[in-house]
Amino acid sequence: MLHSTGQPTPTSSTAAPLVTTVLALVGLLAILSFTSKLEDYAFFGFLVPYENAISVVVVAFLGHVAVQSGTKWVYTISLRRTSEDVARTLRVIARLLGYGLIFSFLVSVVTDNAVAALTMGSFAGLVAGFASQTVMGHTVAGVFLAIFRPVGLGENITIGRETGVVADITLMHIVLDSEEKRVLIPSSTVVGSILIKNKPSE
Repeated sequence: MLHSTGQPTPTSSTAAPLVTTVLALVGLLAILSFTSKLEDYAFFGFLVPYENAISVVVVAFLGHVAVQSGTKWVYTISLRRTSEDVARTLRVIARLLGYGLIFSFLVSVVTDNAVAALTMGSFAGLVAGFASQTVMGHTVAGVFLAIFRPVGLGENITIGRETGVVADITLMHIVLDSEEKRVLIPSSTVVGSILIKNKPSE
């Protein structure tokens, strides 16, 4: 749909990536289903030796289209509910998950061994998880803070032993300003601690 000015409405800008994602996934599944039964069609018998190659090309192309449009949809929806910083982070996470699934499937096709793909994907996930455990912990906590907004800019709060005015809220930290110092408190600490909102002095 278009506004009177000719610009696309927010609804259409949200629906388009979602529709593209669904069509790409449906096309992907349909083509894979067809290639798995090439032997049943005499006319397409010459393609049987290239079944794996066709599957790889189809998954790589349509999978890429699905991931790109899907992550665009995630970003658009997230941007309406959270900050741009959080929306970008969610888009990156969704993109990593999408391409991880594509990579695992391609490995299973090339090696003709689904177990190898699952093992490789699990190992890569464990390595990435341990390597980014602290960062991801702060990031996830920051996403929750951005969605539920327990505090706002300018509020005087106490977290643990630190008291000050909220000067900034980022994905990784909450910044408190006091008369003597500026303190950066990790988002995960904020989520896991008692947060006190101090009343303004009269």
